[in-house]
Amino acid sequence: MARFGVVFVFLGITIFALFCHVSCYPDQLTVPPLYRIDLDLPEEERWVQVAKDHKEIVPDVYSVLLSFLGKFPYANLTIKAIEAVAADVDNFLPKPYAGEMRGIAKALNMNLGGIVGMNILYDVTAFCTSIVTQDVNGQIWHSRNLDYSFVDMLRNITIRVDFIKNNQTVYSGVTYAGYVGLITGMKPKGFSMTLDERDQGAWWENFVIGLLDRRAMPISFLMRDTFAECSNFKEAVDKMAYTSTEASGYVIVGGVNKGEGMIITKGRLGPVDLWKLDPDNGRWFEVETNYDHWVPPPASDNRRDPAVKKMNEIGPKNITVDSLLSVMSLPPVLNHKTTYTIIMSAAKPELTKVWVRHYNG
Repeated sequence: MARFGVVFVFLGITIFALFCHVSCYPDQLTVPPLYRIDLDLPEEERWVQVAKDHKEIVPDVYSVLLSFLGKFPYANLTIKAIEAVAADVDNFLPKPYAGEMRGIAKALNMNLGGIVGMNILYDVTAFCTSIVTQDVNGQIWHSRNLDYSFVDMLRNITIRVDFIKNNQTVYSGVTYAGYVGLITGMKPKGFSMTLDERDQGAWWENFVIGLLDRRAMPISFLMRDTFAECSNFKEAVDKMAYTSTEASGYVIVGGVNKGEGMIITKGRLGPVDLWKLDPDNGRWFEVETNYDHWVPPPASDNRRDPAVKKMNEIGPKNITVDSLLSVMSLPPVLNHKTTYTIIMSAAKPELTKVWVRHYNG
């Protein structure tokens, strides 16, 4: 912005203010559209407007996913498994997800297997950075970057969603058009949660094994169930930690009371590790990327250490939306695969900010 100089005097102050606010971020930030998903509607009608607004993009995303699948062993087996789930979706997947996906497929005039495939594959291919923080006043904050391949397409279908019942917002999230689960969300005055992929085993192995265990849920569906059914931090932690899922993952949970921050290192059948905030002993924040917190991250993907260093520089007295955004905007925490950033606090949901990221560094 500075390179344009002072062209008009009356714009000078505004340009200066904008420069100071955004120049420290190495990318363009845009705000995703907000949709209201009415849970009082029939399942097949809830996402119709979202689907129609993105009908030119979502089918292309699935085509790219199929190309992505082709690079891995047993791709044909995985595709056949997805088709089998789609053919008997009501028996494989719980309510309301089967009906919601059916409605999206109909609105897009798209094969149901495509929508099912998108929903299942998103669960096991995301790389992310999540931070749960307690500031000097005891307020819990939750920050996250979500990183994916084929990022250019996903930026165009990133949306915010308020889930409405009886005309009241019961929980909210950030997701992609065509995706009915949640891996980023918040229950106002209750808790916040994000999911980071756990780098344990090939994703296609987790997917096939999960299909064979009919008790296991896609972890994004479990997360949405948790927002719908649980009211507080403890209930959310217990449900997420001890429910069988199709894949491992890191579930980052923030509450509304002091000390209510947790990183669940989740195996398919239960927790491997529960890592809780301990502000009285100096652990006022925790950073999770895609590796177990008790081992060093690989040198080829070390987002953890830069985030930890930046958080310690900021300190608990200086936690704000802007200071947390600066952490999430620090390369390589921010990278060319980052689709969006969210800063939220379940205790003060009105502070929530979401940005689509356009970083090409």
